[in-house]
Amino acid sequence: MNITDTIVLLSESKSKILNHLRKVNEENNFNYRTFGTEIEDYVVDILVKILKEAGFINSEDDYNVAKDKNEFPDFTLNTTTPKLALEFKSGNLSKKSDGKWVKCNNSNNDMGTLNKWEEKLSQFGGDNIYYIFIIYNFNDNVKEISDIQIEPFYKFIGINRDGTLKYREKDGNLRPKNFDEPSPITNLSIFEKLLGKTKIYRSKRIIKKHVKEIPIEERNVFLDSLKVLKS
Repeated sequence: MNITDTIVLLSESKSKILNHLRKVNEENNFNYRTFGTEIEDYVVDILVKILKEAGFINSEDDYNVAKDKNEFPDFTLNTTTPKLALEFKSGNLSKKSDGKWVKCNNSNNDMGTLNKWEEKLSQFGGDNIYYIFIIYNFNDNVKEISDIQIEPFYKFIGINRDGTLKYREKDGNLRPKNFDEPSPITNLSIFEKLLGKTKIYRSKRIIKKHVKEIPIEERNVFLDSLKVLKS
């Protein structure tokens, strides 16, 4: 089956998915801390229903659901060529700061580790990985689902002031753009170029940050050893 037809179907089903999740939200007492995880089973339910009705799923062999959050992707549709990978993300428009609820511009989701993305792109092809991003607003006064967005994964990733992909330095996990920010990455080619640039940038920063911890008498030996490293 054509993957483009599936993407069109999901895009046209946004309102149906959103209304379903809003009804689920009204019927359950979700907690703002666990909503993002708890809602995922309901996302799978409505996806399977929509895809079955459209003939993209006829049996349980036609799709896979991740066993846990360490498995990528969250949902795989096996009947398209190539396979379609769907990841579920969610972000709260509110956050607690000093014990008070305030507006939140960025949910700081884990958008995948720098060193893992080449493997993911090789496995599925970058244009066949989509995020279903649920934007919700949970605080002491309201619990509502504001919107869902279904787009290629790279359209949710942010760019930092240095012109590299937005990431967390300690582990290289990519970070999203702000909720109300237009996507700074408009196609896969831009993402791939920035991915390579960001990996180099992060590596240099880590070396510069930690090289001072090496005793001076060993530092030059270490730096000289870097010159002869083979790729």
